[in-house]
Amino acid sequence: MKKLLFLIILSLIIYTFLDKESNTVSINIPESKNYEYFNNIKEVEATKKEVDVLDSIEEIKKEINLDIPFTSQAPTTNWEQPYQDACEEASILMVDYYYSEEKLPKKEEIENILKEMVNWQEKNWEGHFNLSVNKVQELVKYFFGYTTEIIKDLDIEKIETYLDNGIPVIVPANGKELDNPNFSNGGPEYHMLVIKGYTKENFITNDPG
Repeated sequence: MKKLLFLIILSLIIYTFLDKESNTVSINIPESKNYEYFNNIKEVEATKKEVDVLDSIEEIKKEINLDIPFTSQAPTTNWEQPYQDACEEASILMVDYYYSEEKLPKKEEIENILKEMVNWQEKNWEGHFNLSVNKVQELVKYFFGYTTEIIKDLDIEKIETYLDNGIPVIVPANGKELDNPNFSNGGPEYHMLVIKGYTKENFITNDPG
């Protein structure tokens, strides 16, 4: 299996942009780009021959939307444990399917994959807990064989640079600070999600919660 890069940030507060009258601001989402698209760009940059494609590189840097498939951490709407706390596993799984460029399986199969990841933790770590980024790194390596990197000093510009290069960013966050109107009870104190793109004013995320 290819060894590809996951980015996990130690600490980052992510804000959604809320409208005072309605719940959220509507934004136009850019056309999504799959992983192969960025591989093609790298090949073109190496040869510097296809001007049209190089021009498109500059265009996408104004906004980007990676074609990362979405799943809830409770794909069959079963919010009992372990799915109530499976945001880390779901975030990892979404990025894996982005890199493999495959469609997510049926919801029941996704649920089984998440449970398999949880079972491994219970066997090897004696429980299913909120995972530190180091533990997420270990879980990613065991299940998918990816090379991972933990970034401690990431800012908005760096996040956009990673996304410009087709690299998703997995982030932990205080769910109660996200102001997500879909959360119950104000959201979890510890949460994990995927940043998959940005526009001029917003990040685009796949939030498994």
